[in-house]
Amino acid sequence: MPVHIVTVPYRYDEYMDGMGRGPIALLRAGLRSRLNAVGVETTDPKESKLPEDERVDGPIAANIGALGRHTAELVRDALSNDDTVLVIAGDDTATIGVVSGVQLAKPDAKIGVVWIDAHPDFNTPETSFSGILAGMPVAILAGLAGPIWRESANLRHTLPTDHIVIAGVRMLDEKEGGLLHSTDVRVIEAKSPQRSQLFEQAIERLASRVDAIVVNVDLDVLDPQYVPSASTPEANGLSPRQVAWMISQVTKHGKTAAVSVTSLNPGAGARGEKSVASTLSVLEQALPGWQFSQGEQSDGSAN
Repeated sequence: MPVHIVTVPYRYDEYMDGMGRGPIALLRAGLRSRLNAVGVETTDPKESKLPEDERVDGPIAANIGALGRHTAELVRDALSNDDTVLVIAGDDTATIGVVSGVQLAKPDAKIGVVWIDAHPDFNTPETSFSGILAGMPVAILAGLAGPIWRESANLRHTLPTDHIVIAGVRMLDEKEGGLLHSTDVRVIEAKSPQRSQLFEQAIERLASRVDAIVVNVDLDVLDPQYVPSASTPEANGLSPRQVAWMISQVTKHGKTAAVSVTSLNPGAGARGEKSVASTLSVLEQALPGWQFSQGEQSDGSAN
C-alpha cells in the first residue's frame, strides 16, 4: 500500500515563510526517490492551502484552524483505503488538522497521539510565558485550550489524556509541567536512563487503548548537531537513528495512520542542508514496512 504525501508549507498561516519552506526543500532533496530506494512507495504530493477568501482578520488561531480543515480533508482522502499518510508541515500547529483528518476517515476509532518533541507543547494561554501557539497543540488536542482553533479545524472531539504519549522532552516550562503532570499523559524525557524501556511500555499501553495513532515528530527533538538550522534548538537531543527507532516502535503495531514531520528550517546555507539530510535519514530508516491495518477495535481497557 502506498504512503500518501501531504504537505502543509506554512508557518502558522503564512505560506512558504521560514519553516514553511521545509516541505518543498525535502521534496527537492529527493524525499520520494530516497523512500522508494528503501521500498516505500509514495504518491504524488498533495498541498494543503488556506484560500485567501477564507482568511479572517480576527485571531490567528482561526486561520490556522481553517488551514487545518483543508489538511484534514486531504488526510481523510488519503486514508480512504486504509493507506497511510506522511504529512510534512512547517510547524506543529498543522497537526491539529492531521488528527482531524484521521477522525473524519475513522469516525468510530479511538485515536491516540505520539508526540516526539524536545518540548511537550502542552501550554495553554494561562500557562505560557511566551504565548507562542506552536507550544499549545497537544493541550488543544486534549481540550484544555483553543476552542476557536478546534472548531475551525473541524476537530470532531478532543482526546483523553491517556491516549497521548510525549517523548524526547528536554525543555519543560514550570506551569506547563504542573498542568501536564496533573493529567494521564505519559511523558518520557530524553535524559531518562530508561528512556527506551519507558517508551516501549508507553506505546504498548497506548496501542492497547486505541485503534488509530498519529505520530508527530518535531525535528528539534534531534540534537542540534543534526539540525543546526533549527529555530528552537535544545542541547542533548537524539540522533536520527534514535528518532527513527521511536517511530518504528509505534508503526510496528499496525495502528499508525499518519506520521507528521514538522519544523524543518531549510535556510542558513550549509546548516539548512544538514538539517534536510538528517530529516531524510530519519524517514528512510523509519518508514519501511509501515502499514495501517485497523483490524478489531480496542475496548479501551486500562493496562
